[in-house]
Amino acid sequence: AAAADPYQVLGLTGDATDAEVKTAYRKRSREYHPDTLIAQGLPQEFIDLATEKMATINTAYDRIGKERGQR
Repeated sequence: AAAADPYQVLGLTGDATDAEVKTAYRKRSREYHPDTLIAQGLPQEFIDLATEKMATINTAYDRIGKERGQR
């Protein structure tokens, strides 16, 4: 299966600016960061899902950066 569109993962379109990409990445990171959810006292299965989602978010951000020649 093809990887998800990195822009969709971050809730953006392909014409988003670099600043918009960074802002969306930070927002998603705050929402899904396992430490945040642990601090909220959520059950382990939520933490596991958030960890997977965080990996997807990081991969998407890295892919966009590479496509734009930033990394």
